[in-house]
Amino acid sequence: MNFKKNMLKYLFIRPLLWCIFALALLVFSLGISWQVSKATNFLYGFWYQTLEINTVISTNVPKNTQGKRDFPINDIKLHKQKFANIVQAIHQHGNGLAAISYLNHQAVLQKLLTKSEVQHLQDVANLLDSMSQIWWGNLLFLLSLLIFYSRKAKQLTAESIRAMPTAKQKLSSLACFVVLVIAMLGIWGFTAVFYYLHTVIFPSEHQWFFYYQDSLMSSLMKAPDIFAAIAGQLLLIALLLAGTIDAALSRYQCQK
Repeated sequence: MNFKKNMLKYLFIRPLLWCIFALALLVFSLGISWQVSKATNFLYGFWYQTLEINTVISTNVPKNTQGKRDFPINDIKLHKQKFANIVQAIHQHGNGLAAISYLNHQAVLQKLLTKSEVQHLQDVANLLDSMSQIWWGNLLFLLSLLIFYSRKAKQLTAESIRAMPTAKQKLSSLACFVVLVIAMLGIWGFTAVFYYLHTVIFPSEHQWFFYYQDSLMSSLMKAPDIFAAIAGQLLLIALLLAGTIDAALSRYQCQK
């Protein structure tokens, strides 16, 4: 009976508990990754060059249907600044979005965003506020799991539910997860998944899709390409941080 009970812990409970811990750790790491990326303006300067965003701007601004054909298309510094203005505003509950402006070649101050764009970015700001609350709740949950894993014990056996899985088991779990994500994106495509999430997350009556020729915002971001790039950037930083914390905890357990 005890043997079956120990096997149940080893085969089911311990992997499940670690998966929950790994998910909480990933959410925590993604939050930290977001803050690091925000501090660097999400590496917009790098992605600006890599994705050739200047080509999108120079091609579509002269066709702009919202009266913004006077937006300077060759001022890279201005482009970076306007992206930074948007990033700053959505992290301040949307305050200042409607005030974001640019000077045209006649030194006339013009609004960067249309009313629909301001509304959409306000929805993004609201989403970030909600995600921030979720992150703090997740942090409390993660701390409780860390205490559970780091609590002192006279002997930590391989079958204990508090024992971390081996490196091979962790890599196998991670590989399965990565393959699953890649398979899903391969079947549906990043753009399709990206658009579907917009229909679920944002109010149905609010516009969230903007053609380049209708939107300086979309042109400046080369949406959705830049979001795929930033998502990869966020995930890479998060995995490095999560891996470091996980390795430190595993090493701590081995030293008991």
